[in-house]
Amino acid sequence: MHKTVPLDRSGVLAINTHNGSIDITTSNEPTVDIEAVIEPGEMGYAEDVQKTEIRITGSGSSVRVQSDYSAVGSHFTWFGVNQVYPLVHYTVRMPATARLQIDDHNAKVHVTGLRADVEINSHNGPVEIADFAGAANIETHNGDVRVAFSRFDKGSSFETHNGTIDIRMPAESRFHFNAEGHHLGFNSEFPVTAQRMRQGRYVGDVNGGGPELHFSTHNGSLHLRRG
Repeated sequence: MHKTVPLDRSGVLAINTHNGSIDITTSNEPTVDIEAVIEPGEMGYAEDVQKTEIRITGSGSSVRVQSDYSAVGSHFTWFGVNQVYPLVHYTVRMPATARLQIDDHNAKVHVTGLRADVEINSHNGPVEIADFAGAANIETHNGDVRVAFSRFDKGSSFETHNGTIDIRMPAESRFHFNAEGHHLGFNSEFPVTAQRMRQGRYVGDVNGGGPELHFSTHNGSLHLRRG
């Protein structure tokens, strides 16, 4: 499936899917270009590929892309009733200044060149964002997250249960740091001037302070890197 629809440079692109991948690059054009490839996957069923629909709605200020599995049924096997959703692989090109919202379960997410805010809710899939200049609001359960900021001038929040969060930003970045967790693993290449620190919580300023970088976890870890 391949489709191009109008999307304002200040609009919103929302993607909702389950398994597979989402690969996003950016441009200055006021359009979103969407290509989707559906395959059964290693444990899936070929007949379910035809039952999976890609639904694209909206244009202009808002575009929504959804993997529709409503026609995909269960299969009876020696191990009982089994339902495995096909893999949907999205390749998307969107305006760099449009906002991005992603809701997925196991999909691999890769985003490059975004200059606006991003919101991602994932369960197990890894998330990687490169050359990013916006506010991030990312929540995951077990998936690892890697974000490389080209500049950090908006508050951002990261929440995970078991995953690893790896954040890279320019050495001159100024921000307020707030991290907490039950078994929090934390290391920083930035010198953190602590306001208060206790077991499972780190609060402080980097380079005099600025927008807040918030991190919350249960067993996960956080790495702050310069450069």
